[in-house]
Amino acid sequence: MPPSPDSEPPSKRQKSSSPMANIPNVIDVAPMGTVLMTVSELAGVKSAKLRLSKDMLTIASPIFADMITKAKRAGSTYGDVVLIDAAEDDDPEALYLLFNILHNRNEKLPSRLTVEALCKLAKMVEKYQCATSIGRGTTMWFDRLHNSAKAGTVAVDVWKMVEATFLLDEPMFFARFTELWVLSEPLASNTLLTAVRDGDVTMKRLAVELFNRRHAQSAAIKGDVDLLVDPCSVAFAQSAKHYIDYAPGMPPDADDDGKTIGSMCHVNEGAGKWPLRAIAFGTTTFLGALRDELIWPPLVWPTTLGALISHLQAFRTPSYDDSDKCDFCEDVKTRFGLAVDVVKKMHKDRLWGFCLDCFKAGGVKEGECRYEHSKPKGKQCVSLYRRNV
Repeated sequence: MPPSPDSEPPSKRQKSSSPMANIPNVIDVAPMGTVLMTVSELAGVKSAKLRLSKDMLTIASPIFADMITKAKRAGSTYGDVVLIDAAEDDDPEALYLLFNILHNRNEKLPSRLTVEALCKLAKMVEKYQCATSIGRGTTMWFDRLHNSAKAGTVAVDVWKMVEATFLLDEPMFFARFTELWVLSEPLASNTLLTAVRDGDVTMKRLAVELFNRRHAQSAAIKGDVDLLVDPCSVAFAQSAKHYIDYAPGMPPDADDDGKTIGSMCHVNEGAGKWPLRAIAFGTTTFLGALRDELIWPPLVWPTTLGALISHLQAFRTPSYDDSDKCDFCEDVKTRFGLAVDVVKKMHKDRLWGFCLDCFKAGGVKEGECRYEHSKPKGKQCVSLYRRNV
């Protein structure tokens, strides 16, 4: 004999008699929620209704809170349930993903997300002003896309990721994706400025600043390469010209007949009258190595800054025997090796992209940023350098 309705557990009786049980096409995000949001279509279901938590929505977003308040005033309720409608231009899949994040339904979240889906989510978050509420809920997806883009295993529209991290207020991945754009975008390309010509004002500013950032970093690397070339050029400078075992500017001793008995220790300027000693050989070896690795001069640079930096990081100082140099020869070998080490260290610590907090502040944010990096003294441009995090 089937059990009588009176013998059923109270919770089951309450559930069956709940007004929600009479509403079709309900998809539970919050099983005990008292808000139903109708979307155009979700998972093939027309006019699907998402069951949501009123408290969660009210805390997460002032826009959702205002929608709930207006629905109550207009009498858009069904018993204790508040009925609200999504906007016609809202993407149902993006809304469903957003609500699962806000309601801590981690088991409902996919392990991977496409660039397009993440961008749609970002636009929903911006529209409903709930970036703070979702917190680090998107970190896993950004991390996978960033690693795939760096490895080249997946084609990723880096600019769209920059836009998404900006809208989601994600400081760490904003810095990473702006860096990736600066390093991977061809130096001669200006497609970004064309793409956002008719876009949002903020996105236009971000595109222009990112474009200018790439040029600033390119100029900075030219200065870095000058540090490598400088020890080589000094060896050929007039100020370094000297006689063997005599300091620059010091004349050699004369013999009994008053004739100079010393020999020049440097390549005679432009004439080649004197033998090429080890110091000059080492200099040309270093310059040749820089040329072979497409580091110097800038005319031979690769098409992207990322490729150039990779060449610099892989560069090794060529070895040569400088034992026949005199005590007053320029120590090109040591100075060049030190310059190489300094440049490599600078590139590891440099902030190639943007700090989100500093960018929003219009330059340098006062106080500590969420993405740790060093800052110049005074209110100037965003620092080129970062601390390791």
